[in-house]
This record gives sequence, structure tokens and C-alpha cells, in this order.
Amino acid sequence: MTGWLKRGYRTLLAKQQGRGGKFLHRLIWIGCLSVVVPTLAAGLIYYRVAMEREKNQIVDESKSSLVVMKDRTERMLQGMEKESLELAADSMITDLFAGRIVDQPVVWHLELVNKIALTKNANDFISEIYFYSNQESLVLSNNYGSIELNEYKYKQDIEQLMAAPSLTTQWMYLPDSQKEGLMSFVRKVPVGSRSEAQGVLVFQIDMSAMIRFLPQDTSVMPMGKELVFVSYPHRVKPLTEKTGERLETPGPLPGIRSIMDSSEGVGSFYEAGPDGKQAHYSFMKSMFGRTYVSIIPEELISDRLVWIRVITLLTLLFFVLLAVIFTYFSTKRAYSPIEQLIKHSKSLGAGRVQSSENEFDYIRTCLDYLSKETQRFGKYVEKIQPTLRERCLQQLVSGDYRWSGSLIQDCEAYGLAVKTSYVVMVVEVENVIRETRFLPGDQPIIAFAVANVIQELMDKNADLQGYVFPFQGRGIGLLQWDEAAEQEKLPRRTIEFAQSVCDSLSSFLSFEASVGIGRCYSHIADVPVSYKEAEVALQYRIYQDTASVLYIEDLENSKTRAIFRYPRELEGALVDSLSKGEIEHAGQALEQFTKLLQHSQSYHFIRQSYSVLLSAIITSMEKQGGNILDILEHNLFGQLESKQTSRDIIDWFKDVLFPLHQRLMSDLLNKAGLSAIRQICQHIQDHCTEDLTLVQCAELVGMSPSYVSRLFKKEMGINFLDYVVACKVEEAKRLLLETDRSISEIAAGIGYSERNLTRIFQRLVQMTPGMFRTTYR
Repeated sequence: MTGWLKRGYRTLLAKQQGRGGKFLHRLIWIGCLSVVVPTLAAGLIYYRVAMEREKNQIVDESKSSLVVMKDRTERMLQGMEKESLELAADSMITDLFAGRIVDQPVVWHLELVNKIALTKNANDFISEIYFYSNQESLVLSNNYGSIELNEYKYKQDIEQLMAAPSLTTQWMYLPDSQKEGLMSFVRKVPVGSRSEAQGVLVFQIDMSAMIRFLPQDTSVMPMGKELVFVSYPHRVKPLTEKTGERLETPGPLPGIRSIMDSSEGVGSFYEAGPDGKQAHYSFMKSMFGRTYVSIIPEELISDRLVWIRVITLLTLLFFVLLAVIFTYFSTKRAYSPIEQLIKHSKSLGAGRVQSSENEFDYIRTCLDYLSKETQRFGKYVEKIQPTLRERCLQQLVSGDYRWSGSLIQDCEAYGLAVKTSYVVMVVEVENVIRETRFLPGDQPIIAFAVANVIQELMDKNADLQGYVFPFQGRGIGLLQWDEAAEQEKLPRRTIEFAQSVCDSLSSFLSFEASVGIGRCYSHIADVPVSYKEAEVALQYRIYQDTASVLYIEDLENSKTRAIFRYPRELEGALVDSLSKGEIEHAGQALEQFTKLLQHSQSYHFIRQSYSVLLSAIITSMEKQGGNILDILEHNLFGQLESKQTSRDIIDWFKDVLFPLHQRLMSDLLNKAGLSAIRQICQHIQDHCTEDLTLVQCAELVGMSPSYVSRLFKKEMGINFLDYVVACKVEEAKRLLLETDRSISEIAAGIGYSERNLTRIFQRLVQMTPGMFRTTYR
């Protein structure tokens, strides 16, 4: 086995040394363990559950068969006992003991024998019925008619019965009868006499016929005056069996003795069985002194559960094998990009980065090398940017040229045309902060990359000229057109170029960018105006965030002027949802709020509306007990101001402000809420004889009724009204026990009518007030 495992290890793992490292092998083993261990645990849990369920099913089957056996046997035995009583109470037998049979005894014997034969023939289980009295030496039997006692084959049985000190009506095995497989039901006669028995009426029951009528594998064991029926399936030999001419009955088992000593009518337990091994006992006792027992050997239960073990084991092996195979190939597939990356890194870093068999060490070395190269590249970028022309253009778009003379001089110095058509386009990358691959300080690098893409696209288009430079974290394109160019086509061409820039950034750098385009002007001094217009165009993203290219002319022409009101209702719904902790409803209200604001098509109105909404949320937090200094410590207005698109603002509200509101309010509730509820509970207990309302208690602690209702339910576990009713009932109990006031006076004292108090008392205490006073006073 050890050699086979070693060969398997070499086959699966050792051959991978040329293609993978130690990390791959560890990854495969960890993956296998992470799959196999839960699978084995789940299989073990299923095995335990299935075993327990199957055991319960076997026990339930045993109990069901026990009920069937009891019903059958009781009907049969009660029928024979009834027949015995009717025969014993017959006038012919009572006349005998009353001394009224003085003549013609032969006729009397013949009539009684006929009645005995008639009773015997009516029941197939009765082998023989005989009657004996100490007034005669004769035995009257359906088989022998009238026979002398000395000649009767069951003479010893009769003498034993008559010699018994306290003969009663009972089932028993008699010595001679038992040899023939018969069980006897003995009834002393005369019936109802308190003196010693003057005779006996015996029903001899054929046990073989009775056992055939009962469920399979059933035995009968007399235990004193009680009769025990035992069902013991799948045994090697019956508990009672006929050997030759004798019916063998073993001594009582410990389990059966425990059942006989138990005062319970129904039960089950585990005890040693007839073979000395553990077995499950189920028993039922009838009101007529008979006990029915079902014994199920634990071996039988185990044999029936073998299939569960086999199926569970096979299923576990299948899933474990499947999991190992799947883990191996999925790990190989997941590791493939890492392996290819390491190979590519080794080919690129040949002679620069030292190779290692440990992937982590090699990756760490590569990262150290890249970090050093990044630092060198950063220093290089700092040296080359910005150039003098870029400085001039940056000052131009920012409006730093206050005097046109200096602008003209710089344009001549840097080769910038003064009188030609200029259009400014501003390219801004969306969601830079949300991108996990960037750090907050990477915006200059992003702007540099965007400027390079714009420059490459401009070089590929022969009809485009201009200048590209990064500025304030954005890529700026200053497109220049000849004076002979058709002015009507310039905006369309600029929009097409801007769209190509967005597409290229998305394809090659995975950047989602927006482009704002200003109007076209014929003098370089108007470039700052075009730049401001491009920035204004980007502001339209706050209500028009579907378009990536925004041209100021198209946007302003599409604006509609209409009377618009601030959506105060949605603000209230949003704040109320936050107060109730319904974050999903608050998010829906925020979406509706945003859609409604977008219809205004006013940047400043939308901006200020979001600020008003933020103020309303902060005010709500303060009203609920929040500290305004702690709230404003998070610079919420500053964070909101930094968001430029409607989607950014919505995400900020949902991801930042709403969780902050929940956290602050939760902390506040944990401190102040419990104190307020305790105050309300104490007020209810002190004034339970008065009319108490939720509004009154809410005003007591300075909170809204709806909020108090939710908080009360959360802290106390019951609602406000139920607590008030419970306090009033407790006060009524005290008055019932400590005073002599009538029930109507007590009901009026706690604010109820007598009828309502009785109804509530019965529901909570399960008795009327009068019964409570009588019982506990």
C-alpha cells in the first residue's frame, strides 16, 4: 500500500516539478482537505440521522404490531372469560350450591354437560371444559361427560386447585394440562361467594391454536395472576415451546420482570434479551391484568441498518473521489494563469530577477524589482513634466492670464496660433476612488495615461491638430482648426473624436471616462471660456449619466425651463424609513428622489437638493439623540461635494451615509433606548389602576409613539398593550388576595368592567377571579 501511494504521489505531483512549484502542491492538498473534511463530516451526520430514523421506524413498527396483538388477544380472551362467567353463573350451577338439586342428578348432569359442550363448540380455541364441585366426586366434561374424579386424567390439577388457599379467577398453567400444551382459565364457584371455593369451572385452551391466531413469533407466559404475551421476532427458538409432551416456559427475563414491576401502562427501554444480548423492549398493559411485550434484538436492528452503512460508505467514497479529482483539475486550471505569469516573468526578467522554485519568493522578488522601477519611473515623470508649453496651456485654461499682452507674447514664444478656431475637451475618468487597483494619490498618473491615449489618437487622425496635456487629474485636449474649416462640422467632428477617446480608454485601459466639450471660439483668449463650458458640460452628469460625451451646446439647447418644487414628501419618506431601520425602503425613496430631481435639469438645484436632503438626515439623527459634533466629524458635506454623477451620489448615500446612520442610531439606542423602556415599565407598574396609552408613555420619554412601540417590543419581548394588561392582572391578583373588595370593585379600580376582567383573567390565569381568590387566599 505504501509503495502504491508513493507511485501515485510521483504520478500526480512529482511530475509537475517542471511545470509548477511547491505552492501548487500545497494548494492541491489544501483544496482536497477543504473538500474532503466537510464531505466526511456531512456523511457522518447523514449516517447518524439515517441510523436514528431507521431505528425509530423499527421501534414504531414494533409498537404497531404490539397494538394489533393486544387488540386481537383482548377480544379473544375477554370472549372466553365472558363465556366462563355466563356458564358459572348459570342457574343449574347456582342451584347445585343452593341445595335445590335433590333428585334426578343424572338429568342435571346431562343438561350441564350439554351446556358445557355447547360453550366449547362455540369457540375453536377451547380444547375442553370441565366442572367439579366438592359436593360430588364427579367431574363433568365435554369430552368425557360425567366421570369419577379418581378416573379423570386431570385429577392432580383439580386437587391442586381445590387445595389452593385463596383460589381466584385467573389464567395459569396446571401441571397435567401443561404437558398437553394446554393453558387453563380457572374460575371458582359459586360465583360471588366470599367463602372458600366449593368447586371449579376450568376452560382448557389449546395454546397451539391460540398462538396461530396471534401474530407470528408470539409466546404466552403466565406471571402469577397476570398473563404476559411476548412477541420476539427472528429468534432461534420460541420463548415457550412444546418439547415432547411438555410445554416448556423459561423463567422470567429481567426485562419482563422490570415491566411487571413498573406502574406505567405503556413504555419502552433497552435490557438484556432472552439470549443475554441487548434488546429493545416495548410493552402495553391492559386494564384486565394482561401485559403485551415486544422484544426486538439489537442484532436485528443492526442487520436492518447494514444497507445504510454500505450506501453511506459508497456515497462518501464516490463524493470524496469526485471532490479530489475536481479539486485537482480545478486547482491546476486556477494555477495555470499564475504558472504562465511566472514563466513570462522569468523570460522578461532573465538576468535581472533571480529564479526560485518557491513561487512566493519569486513573486516577492519580482514585486521588489517592480517597486524599484516604479520609483525610478516616478522620478523620471517628475523631471519631464510639465514642459514649458504645457505650463503655458495650463495657465491659459485656468484663466491666469489677466493681461492679453503677456498671453500673445507667450503664444509667439511657444508657437501657439492666436487667431484660429479652438475647442476644449475635458476627459475625466469615472469612479477612480472605487477602483481597487488605484490609490487616492494616483490621479496624476491616470491623467498622464489619458493624455497619452488622446495624443496617440490625435496623431492617427490627419485632420486633427492640437495640444494634449494633463491638468488637475484630467486629460485636456485643445483641438485646433484652420480658419477655412466649416464651422458647422467642427462640433460633430469633435464629438466623434471624443467618443473614440472613450472607446479606446475602455478597451485598452479599462477606464470608464466622460468627456465634456465646450464651444468653438476663433481666438486663443477665449480658450478659458471653452474650458469652463466643458467643465459645465461634465456637471450635467448629475442628471444625465447615460451619455459619455457631453457637448455644452446640445445640453443647453435641450434644457427646459419649468416650475419645479423640492420633493419634500420623498425626503420625509426617506428620513422616516431610516429612522425605522428600513434601509431597502430608504434606498427606493432615494432612487425616486433622484429621478424626480433629474427632471429639473438644473445642476445647482440638484446639488443643493442633495445638500438639503443630507441636512434633513442629520437633523433627524440629532432629534433622535445623536451628538451633532460626532455626526459632522465625518465631513459628510465635503464627501457629498466630491461626487460628480448621480450614480456616485446614490452609491455614497447607500454605502456611506445609510450605514453610518444605522451605526450611530444603533449605538444610541443601546444606551438610551433601554433606559427609556425601563422608565415606561416603572410608570405602568406605578399607575396600572389608571388609563394608560402609548401616546402618553411616549410623551413621558420624549419619543414618538411608533418608535416607542418598536423599541418596547424589541426590549421586552411583548407589545405595549399586553404588558399593560399583565400589570393590571397582577394588581387584580394582589387586591383579590389582600383585600375583601368585591370583584366588580376591583375591576372598576383597575379600569375594567367585571365582565372584561373575568375574560382577561381566564385567558391569562386559566381561572376566574373568584376561583383564584378561593384557591390561593
